[in-house]
Amino acid sequence: MTTLRAWTTLVLLAFRRQLWSTSTLMLLFPLAACGLFLVRRRFHLSASPVEAFQAFSYFLLIVFTAFLVPLCALTYGTASLAGDREDRTLLFLLVRPLGRGLILSAKFVATLPLVLGVTCGSFAVYCRLAGAAGAAAYDAYLPAVVCMSLCYTALFHLFAVLFRYAATAALIYAVFMEILLGNLPGIIKRTAVNFYGRSMMFEAGVEHGLATPDPDWFEPLSATDGRNVLLGLTAASLAAAWLIFRGREYRDVE
Repeated sequence: MTTLRAWTTLVLLAFRRQLWSTSTLMLLFPLAACGLFLVRRRFHLSASPVEAFQAFSYFLLIVFTAFLVPLCALTYGTASLAGDREDRTLLFLLVRPLGRGLILSAKFVATLPLVLGVTCGSFAVYCRLAGAAGAAAYDAYLPAVVCMSLCYTALFHLFAVLFRYAATAALIYAVFMEILLGNLPGIIKRTAVNFYGRSMMFEAGVEHGLATPDPDWFEPLSATDGRNVLLGLTAASLAAAWLIFRGREYRDVE
């Protein structure tokens, strides 16, 4: 019971610390900017429902999945442990009775609701702003948004374990891998996490009128394969983070 109480306290403390932070405030600016763009675009006033769905889907595929989802996960995922390293409170956590695996799991459990809340919440708002096209997109694309949020959160926890300046390393990764390589033609985009989420979205959107992408630019996997890869990367990232965290000495926090 003592261990469970300590773990729960750490989860709640980490959750509150990240929720009421400047990171949350800074996230509001890009989220609001995208919302204003959707208000001006007025997808619900398009002449054709299929055209409206396609236009809104391209916004989600190009902007939301490649930029906003990794940004939200990066903001909270890297700060989970990196914040303690910067504040020099990580050493205090490591000398407590909780094992390192429990510390890492507490940080992940505290971060995940924030990431899912922001990504899925903003996704719901954007779908609402898009009208009928957004209602169809919400049902079709929500599983992909959830799977991508899980994968990014686990991946950026691994970054927090590996790098002292995890936010900088994660930002470089997000810009180079997710935005640049993720939008290049050919097979190289499979190195980006958003490729697998967008594969799920393309398959789900076809029945609503979303056009199949040009194979020279984007050749998607099946939705099942995309989901399995994202969940596999989530598990692999958490396992790697646990293995590294349990044996690493953080001399920079002493």
